[in-house]
This record gives sequence, C-alpha cells and structure tokens, in this order.
Amino acid sequence: MASTEHPSAMTERFGWLQRYVARRLTDGVHVDRSGVAQLKRLAERGTIVYVLRNRSLLDYCLINWLMIREGLPLASYANGVTSWWFLPFGEMLRRLVRALGGRRVLEGWRAHRAHDARAAGEAIEHGRPVLLFLRARSPRRLLANRRSRLAAARPGAELLQEIVRRARGLDRPVFLVPVSFFRGRTFRRQEGRLSTFAYSVHDAPSDLKKLLTYRFNREDLLFNVGRVINVPSFVSSHRALGEARMARRLTNSLQRELAQEERAVWGPLLMPREAIAERVFEGPEVAARLAEIAQEKNVPERRIWREARGYFWEIAANFNGLAFGIIEIIFHQIWRRTFSGVEVRGLERVVECIKQHPVVLVPCHRSHFDYMVLSYIFREQFLSPPHIAAGINLSFWPVSSLLRGSGAFFIRRSFEDNEVYKLVFHRYLTTMIRQGYTLEFFIEGGRSRTGKILTPKLGMLGGVVRAFLQGARTDLYLVPVSIHYGRIAEESAYDAELSGQKKQRESFGALLKARSVLKQRHGTVYVSFAEPMSLRDTLGDRMQRFAEGTADPVVQEEQRRFVQKLGFRILHEVNEASVMGATSLSSTVLLASPRGTCGFDDFATSARALAELLRWRGTTFTPSLERNLGQANFGEITSFLASSGLLAVTEDGGARSLTVPANKRKVLDFYKNNTIHFFLLPSLLAHAYLRSVPRSELKEDLWWWLNLLRWEFALPERESVAAEAGRLLDYFRAHGASFDGEPRPVLLVGALVGILENFREAYWIAARTALQLDGEPRTEAQVITQMSKHFEAALLLGEVRKPEAATSVTFGNAISRLVEIGCLERETRKGERDRWLKRGPQFRDLEAIAARVGASLTGGGLGAR
Repeated sequence: MASTEHPSAMTERFGWLQRYVARRLTDGVHVDRSGVAQLKRLAERGTIVYVLRNRSLLDYCLINWLMIREGLPLASYANGVTSWWFLPFGEMLRRLVRALGGRRVLEGWRAHRAHDARAAGEAIEHGRPVLLFLRARSPRRLLANRRSRLAAARPGAELLQEIVRRARGLDRPVFLVPVSFFRGRTFRRQEGRLSTFAYSVHDAPSDLKKLLTYRFNREDLLFNVGRVINVPSFVSSHRALGEARMARRLTNSLQRELAQEERAVWGPLLMPREAIAERVFEGPEVAARLAEIAQEKNVPERRIWREARGYFWEIAANFNGLAFGIIEIIFHQIWRRTFSGVEVRGLERVVECIKQHPVVLVPCHRSHFDYMVLSYIFREQFLSPPHIAAGINLSFWPVSSLLRGSGAFFIRRSFEDNEVYKLVFHRYLTTMIRQGYTLEFFIEGGRSRTGKILTPKLGMLGGVVRAFLQGARTDLYLVPVSIHYGRIAEESAYDAELSGQKKQRESFGALLKARSVLKQRHGTVYVSFAEPMSLRDTLGDRMQRFAEGTADPVVQEEQRRFVQKLGFRILHEVNEASVMGATSLSSTVLLASPRGTCGFDDFATSARALAELLRWRGTTFTPSLERNLGQANFGEITSFLASSGLLAVTEDGGARSLTVPANKRKVLDFYKNNTIHFFLLPSLLAHAYLRSVPRSELKEDLWWWLNLLRWEFALPERESVAAEAGRLLDYFRAHGASFDGEPRPVLLVGALVGILENFREAYWIAARTALQLDGEPRTEAQVITQMSKHFEAALLLGEVRKPEAATSVTFGNAISRLVEIGCLERETRKGERDRWLKRGPQFRDLEAIAARVGASLTGGGLGAR
C-alpha cells in the first residue's frame, strides 16, 4: 500500500479479478508520454495533487493501475472513494471489518466532509500525493436542502480551499495536475434518448456506462495530462482574494482546463444538418435579404427561399461516425500500401489553440490525399477532425455522401454574381465558426499542378474574416500547414495536363482507374504546422473599424486589401514551414544544370552546396535527405529516381553521368517547385552576380525581377526581403562571391544560377508572343497555345533549353502579370467563358521587358551558353 492512513489511498496490490479487468482495459490505452515525464519531474520537486473532473470509481481504479505501470507516485488520499474494491479478497474483508468497527460509519454528512478536508490537508503537509475529484453525482434523495446538494455535487472547491490553506508556508511547492481518462476518437452529437445509454460527455456518466464504453473501445482510450498549476505561484498572484474566493478561482481554472482537454479530443457538439439549417436561416436579416433579392429579380419570395434551401443542402456537411469510419478504413488501407509513414511537426502549438478557440487550418494543396491527411493525423492524435471545404467537382456519387459524413462541405468555384448562394454560404460559414468547429480550406483553390504554391484565392479567407468581424467568436486562429510528399500520386496526370491535355473530370470511373497508381510506393509524407496566427491580433486596431464600416466603400476597400495581404502572408508561412526532401533537392540540382546531363560528382557537389545554404537559413531536412547527405552520398536518391524512370544513369570509364529524360522534366520540375521558394533570392543574387550587376544597382535589379515574377511566388514584406538579401550578400562574400569586383567561377553561384532559368525563358517567350498581338483581340487560350508553339520553335533553335518552362500555368501567370502592369488588357464577354486579350495602355513597355529578359538568358552561367 502507498499509505494506510486513509481508506481511499491507492494500492500497490490488486486482487486477481481487478488486476485482470484493469489490464484488459488498459493494455491499449494511449498515454501522454510527455505528461508522464513531466509528472515524474514534478514529484521530485514538490507535492502533486491529481485533479479529475467527475468522480468515478472505475477511473480511479484504472488510473491507480496506470500509475503503478508507469512508475508514478500513488495518491495517499482521494475524496469520495475507497480503494478496498481493488484489493485482494482477504485484505478487502479486513478493511471492511475495520470500517464497520470505526465511528466514521455513524458520522453525519458534514462530519464526513470535515474529516475528508483534514485528511487531504494532512497529506499535503506531509508531502504525500492526493487525488481530487471536482464533481460528484448529487445525492438528491438524501439531501433535501438545495445548498447541501450543490456542495455535495461540487466537493472540489471545499477541499481546494483546505489545500491552499495548508500549502502556504510549506518548503515544497504543491502542483495541481489536471488528468483525464476517457474515450478518445469520438464525436459529440445531439442524440436521441436511446443512444444516450452509451457513455456520453453531456453528463457525469455512471461507472456502468463507462465500463461498457471502455470495454468496447479499448484501443481508443486516452490518459492525458493537462496544464500544471503551481499553487504557491497562484497564491502569490492572487493575494487580494480570500481563501474561499481563491479556491473558487482555482476550481474554475481546473474545470476550464479539463473541459479544454476534452474539447480538443471530442470537439464541439456536432449538430444535425437540420439544426444547422435552422441557425443558418434564423433571424429577420435573412428573411429581409431574401425578400430584397426576390424583389430585385421580380420573382416570388417562396421561390428564392426554395433556392436558398437547395443551396444549403448542396453545401452542408453531415458529419457522422459511420461515414467517417468507412472513410477511415479505406484510407488506412490505401495509406499503408501507398506511403511509408507520416512525420508531423508543430502540432502541439495547434492543440493549445484548439482548447480555447476555433482553429482554421490552411494547408497547401498538391494532391487529393490532402483532403484526408490532416483528418488522419488529427484522428491518430486523438483530436476532433476538421470540417473541410471541398470543391463542388468532388461532389459525385457515391463519394460525396462519404465525404460529407467525414466533415466535407462543398463550395462552388465561383459565385460572385449569385447573391442567394453568397448569402447562404456566408451564413453557413458563420454558423460553423460560431459553433467552434475546426475548419480546413485550401487557400490556393485547386491543386497545384506545378508543385509551386499558387496565388491565393481569397473568397474563403474573406468569408472567415467577415464571420469573425460579425462577432462569431472572441478570437480565431489561422494555421498555415505545409504537406510535403516524397512522391506525388498524381504526377503522371499533372505531366499530361501541363503538356496540354485536357484535365480529367472527377468521377467514380476515374477513381477506379486510379487504382494502379495507388499500388506504387510514394515514400513518407511530412506535415508541418506553422505558428498559429491570432486573427484578433492580426486585425489589431482595424478590427472595430472593419466591423462598423460595412457600408463604407473606403473601409471595405481597406478590408479587401487586408484580406489579400493576409492571404499572401499565409502562403509565405506555408512555404517557410515546409521541409526540404531528397527528391526536391535532387530535382533542383538536376534541372538547374545548363546541359541535360551532369556528372555524378558535380551533382553531389552542387547538392551539398545548396544543402549547406539551407542549413545556414535554418531549413528542416527530411531523414531521407540527411541520409543522402551522410554516408549514402546521394546514392539512395539517385537509385530511387532511376528506378522510378525519372533519371537515367550511365557509366563511361568508371565515371557516372546523370540525365533527366526530356519527357520527365516536368515531373521533376514539380518536386523542384515544392521548395523553390527557398532559393528565390539566392538564385536572383547569383544571376545578378554573373551579369556583373554593380552593387549600387543590385536593389533595383532584385526588385525588378521580384515584381515581374510576383504571380509565381508568395513574397514576404518588403523589409523582410531587404533584410534577407543583406544576410545573403554576407553569405555570398564568405563563399568567394563578392559584388565589389569582377565575377569569377564560384561553386555556390554555379549551383544557384540556373534554378530560375525556366521562368526567364517562359516569360521571354510570353513577352515576344504578346508583342505579336494586333488590333484584334484573341482568347487567352489561343495566346497560350501560340506561346507553346513559339517555345517549341525556340527550343529547336537552341534559344531556350528548359522544356519544363512551357506550361500553361506559367504562361498564364505571365499573362496575368502583363495585364496587371497594363501591357495587355483582359476582358470577359457576356455569355462566354473564354477571356479575351488585347493590347493595353502600356503595350509599348512590352518590348523593353522582352529585351531585358532575353538579355538575361545569355548569363546562364560561366561558360554555360
């Protein structure tokens, strides 16, 4: 026994039946290892008070068993329970006899309370651990007085007051440690009366309900350790409060902490779609707006209401355990066959936010697997999965029902001119945020076919900001997320689309055809969560002005610019959170080579130079890249790329050469673009160095290229760019590249200079093609086709050397930039989907742009051209 001073003291000896039950229920329990390690450290420094939310003999028994198993100090006292139920039969009888022979069995309720308070206080004074239940079931039939029933149902406050009083003046500090033992991986739904027989968190469930739930969900049990409260520190910071008020404040803090732990796992209460619909359409402002739209369209109001309800059912998720379970089984099977594993970074910061405020996950989007990978991680980590904004193109039978059941809600790509849809969508989004659901949306809109992060689509982000400004919550956190794949499952499809083939429509048939792809191995998935961004803090003093200025065009324009700036900031944070993998670094080196072939030694030397630069800037490497930089000497990754058909390895006289097949350059370009943002400024500086740009003109040269390529890259703030450029200049100088003299061959510069060459070639061809526009407008598709033909001709003539540059995405970005600076004009004709291009007011500047970009192509490297 840990102690015989009180009948509730935890035991070190279990009876054989109790031991069998405890072992069977806890064999698969998931233990918070970091929390257990923290408890052991705290036990060496002071006295621990374990705190549980609701009194439960079953939980006490299982935690007693877990503490023995994990080597944690056992509680010498617990309020309202006795450990004699856990003991061997003989010891149980002896305990019972002693209890019947004692005077306490005849004591009244108030005397029991006083005795328990003294026992808890004495344990604290002697430095022995205590376990405290904050709540208990109220004995309504025994205590007629309401105040007595309330005190009996909340015994924690009175005992905390005694603990605080006794803790003052002790040499060893007292630590209050919230602990939870409950079923994870579950959902809180509004259920009927029959379903509440199962263990539900809506009340303090009986031990029978818990036993049934624990028995049938043994693999999903969770023992969690919450945030520790140092009692002396708490007392010191609340000296003005009396002991009673201080105990109530402590009770509230502990209740809140335990509730937050449960909220992170279970999430908010899941409401049926019918209940969500009522909240979406409630309020006079909705009826007034729909009536206004009906009047504008000159149609009956009932028709507009029917249209609005139809849009709701088209959008709304229908989260349920059955659908999520089916998706989970399918996803697990695919995941094990397709990927080697998943590595997660930064999730602990997100968990702390989820406990207190709604969280909106904003990941990059490169694969259909993105839709489930975060849900998979949340599920594995005992966190409530997010509701995911999915494109309406994925709403096809039978997948749509399963996706809705797994938390997906479907939105149209564009609905700017549909006022009814816009109203329903914004009301639905506001309702989801107000209920506190974790949300997930892809700020790029669609998947990136090039591997590079796309220009942000701001509709969803603007909706989140608008809902927050309308007072949906006191705060909300945006979490940029980077998802990095060792190999992408859709690489063949992306290669075909970038080469001009029509995008395949999502359907059940297309899903079945993809089975062969899922039989291949695609390495490890790396998921990195950036620092969560408080929307309240980000808005700052603009918050009130935006909230009150909904009818002011000037304020609305300022809000639009804020959302745009926030979108680019999120993209930048996604990029910064990403990891560098062996495939990405190898692709960067291979495609940056001025010729189609490079020697293995040259490849390894350039890769090490780039890796050294990345280490200097603090980039995280994947384990595969670390292995290749170590003893593998890039043999592992080159063998992997060769076996995948992405690289040809030839040997001549013992010297190995690496060649990227022409038809695989776009595939490797995808992996290069995953991390190309790390090399943007370094490559531009290397390019300027080889063109002998004087230091006095370097700033203007950098900003000219950054502005030209602004549709390609998510740039940080101007001040951040200047600071990073200054640091890079010092790094270049330390590696032999000084802008104060004539350029000379430098290994680092040679590895960097060709990384952006494909963009220069694409923009040169785009500008030259745009110069041929006459007075007649042409469709954007026709212009892009013409650019592709011109690129093919230039490739044959040796004017360009990077086939991966000729993609519709890059040409489209170049057109968007030329439109933005006024060289071209874009117009949309009523009733047509095609966009038309014609000469813009600054068309005359186009020739100078083409000349400057073209001249830069001659500087691809010392002796490269």
